[in-house]
Amino acid sequence: MKKIFSLLIFLLISTNVFASSCPLLMKEIDKLIGESKALSKEQLEEIKQLRIQGEEAHKSGDHKESEALLKQALDLLDN
Repeated sequence: MKKIFSLLIFLLISTNVFASSCPLLMKEIDKLIGESKALSKEQLEEIKQLRIQGEEAHKSGDHKESEALLKQALDLLDN
């Protein structure tokens, strides 16, 4: 019984840790969009669209997809 309880606690904690990285990525994107002056209108639209899709994936519980989309937006901001 203790093993099952410990496993459940571990799974709950690890899920919350991974889920919390999405909002941090969204904040970073928002910050970089505000600071960037060298983005074209097309690049800015693509980055914003990826951010919106990432937020929607996060809200629906697909954190892996959310993180991939948000990291793609960050990569575009770094170029």
